Amino acid sequence: MRRAVWILTIAALTAGCHSRSRTGAASTVSEVSQEFLEPHEGAVAVGRASYYGDPYHGRPTANGETYDKNKISAAHRTLPFDTWVRVENQINGRSVDVRINDRGPFVAGRIIDLSEAAARRIDMIRTGVAPVTLTVVRESPNPSTARPELHVFYAVQLGAFGQEAPAQDLRRRMERKYTGVYVDRPTDDSPFYKVRIGRALLSEARYLQNLVRDEDGIDAIVVQMN
Repeated sequence: MRRAVWILTIAALTAGCHSRSRTGAASTVSEVSQEFLEPHEGAVAVGRASYYGDPYHGRPTANGETYDKNKISAAHRTLPFDTWVRVENQINGRSVDVRINDRGPFVAGRIIDLSEAAARRIDMIRTGVAPVTLTVVRESPNPSTARPELHVFYAVQLGAFGQEAPAQDLRRRMERKYTGVYVDRPTDDSPFYKVRIGRALLSEARYLQNLVRDEDGIDAIVVQMN
């Protein structure tokens, strides 16, 4: 990643991978041309947007609000909460201004996750994913809510195995959808091959844990990284 302040391995991007948004829509994803978006007015990034509705409606967002799929909002991996971003659909030219109140997306190749209402504004419900241009139109009054440089980080552990082969099988299966999937090899303290995703703040790791449970049926756990 370009700067330590924005480290989040689960957000690393892979060109040409096949993945699915929180809506469940399958798509072929091209590499994002600029994943890092400065939290300053006028900053621009280009990439792909997805959206999320059910079953996340009514669940807490990363900033403590309750997610309402019928309201205009969005999730971004790094921008401070309450940053306003204009999202323009590159296919049809439609745009919507959204407030960042959540963290994500955690699927490879995406730079923003819109609420269902925001996605309807730019006519991307049918496709589930769309190429977009992001522009910061209003800076956050709470810049301290950006992802910090120094923090305790966590990983989502998908499984632990006594043999390497099944661990590598799970890694290969999961990296078709997620990036930053790796096998942590045995150490003196642990004899297991552990399949893990990412490097994240606790709230983000909990979110990804729930995503893996809901979409992949894996009872993952969150572990603190050394």
